[in-house]
Amino acid sequence: MSREKKERLIVFYADRCIQCHSCEVACQLENNTPAGIRLRRVRNFEKGRFPEVKKFYISSACFHCNSPACASACAVGALVKRSDGTVNHLQHRCIGCGYCIQACPFKVPQFNPAQNIMRKCSFCTQRIDRGRLPACVAKCTTKALVYHPEGKIPIELQDYGEIENLHMIYKLVHKAEEYGLPVPVPLNTTTENQLWMWLAGLLPAIGMTFVLIRMAQKIEGDKGDE
Repeated sequence: MSREKKERLIVFYADRCIQCHSCEVACQLENNTPAGIRLRRVRNFEKGRFPEVKKFYISSACFHCNSPACASACAVGALVKRSDGTVNHLQHRCIGCGYCIQACPFKVPQFNPAQNIMRKCSFCTQRIDRGRLPACVAKCTTKALVYHPEGKIPIELQDYGEIENLHMIYKLVHKAEEYGLPVPVPLNTTTENQLWMWLAGLLPAIGMTFVLIRMAQKIEGDKGDE
């Protein structure tokens, strides 16, 4: 499946990353995320034996999948895939149910207990809609993160996420699994098991609603007897 034109892309070049965490800090400041919630995260890995140990890094965030299961799982429409390929999170709609975590094959969404909602990278849509770079890209001093607003990559990367039309692509130096990435790239589809998990998650809410209705009926009945 070919990528549509004008779909936003961010490409991470692993050979340029120096683990400065500038992208991570910029993301935190731009999105006003509390301590413990990192919408973009820089991780380090090691390979080899002493004294020939090599360190390498990855800056990871939401993949903004071509067919986002998180958006399909969201019962209140808080996750919306836009025409430019980005998956936006509308915080004012989110109820913190966690279904998006169950659906996401990369386990990207995080629960923010301070706000009682889910949080995830929204591709800085508040910035790109004004013609600005995503915060992480703007602050990357080594150009390890490169933004492609038209979805056109100068070369055929043939790397992690490109074939699957993800909107966060990784140009890696080592094998994907050495960076903690799932291999193969998981299909972003809603499975039958996930559907049953979501339905099971509704049971407590249905039970509580029934209890509240019964309590309200009892109160009204008591009032009528007075």
